[in-house]
Amino acid sequence: MTDNRLRDGLLDAVTLVALILVLLPIIWVFIASIRPDADIMTGGLIPTRFTVEHFLAIFARSDFLVALRNSLIVGVVVSICTVLIAVPASYSLSRFTYLGRDFMGFLILATQMLPAVAVLVPIVVLIRSLGLTNTLTALTFTHLALGLPIAVWMLKGYIDAVPRELEEASIIDGSTQLGAMFRITLPLIRPAVIAVGTFAFVLSWGEFLLALALISKTEVKTLPLALQTLFDPYSFSWGEVMAGGVVIAVPTVVLFLLFRNQLVGGLTAGGIKG
Repeated sequence: MTDNRLRDGLLDAVTLVALILVLLPIIWVFIASIRPDADIMTGGLIPTRFTVEHFLAIFARSDFLVALRNSLIVGVVVSICTVLIAVPASYSLSRFTYLGRDFMGFLILATQMLPAVAVLVPIVVLIRSLGLTNTLTALTFTHLALGLPIAVWMLKGYIDAVPRELEEASIIDGSTQLGAMFRITLPLIRPAVIAVGTFAFVLSWGEFLLALALISKTEVKTLPLALQTLFDPYSFSWGEVMAGGVVIAVPTVVLFLLFRNQLVGGLTAGGIKG
């Protein structure tokens, strides 16, 4: 009993330390965004003065508002398209048997073994050859292509966890295979679908490397690129940079708070069989 209490105490202590290490930089960014520039570099975590001038300054910039709009457009389109494509693709891999199915599944999984930087140059060459440089269309397709394989593989695991007998009973009652998917499987994996769509949006929202390689015009820049422009050597403000970081982080936090139950359910659904 004493050993168990000691072990639980050590695990709690390690968890607390890890939580502090993860949350401390996030808390510091938020606090720095509401402190005057003169107070940010003092080293103290507890602020003595507050200001919203940094948020007013970045929202007064037309390029930042354009980038905010562009990020929303790309993120929402990528999220919706990921769900619309990943659901039938994962259902096909899970429920149907056909020539090349296993090989196709392996290829989908194998794409995740390559880091994004490994395919950066080919993607840039391809986009330039198609004449899509400096367009939101190129950014949308690249984000979709990089995030779709893991979405399909995740949803396949969730669909595998749904008993086939439920669909077979629906088909016996007169439903088609497609009808069984919409009436039986989709409602059961709704938390997983929401989780995949949310992850797709978050990954697209904060993506920087591909955007940097494909976008150079101000009118099509996304938020991470707009945040980079705040590092002006002639009029640099740590407060504005931190405020920009908070603006980028807010949608992720809001989505998690809105869909936290679905996200947790979606993450655990694929690990349950039968």
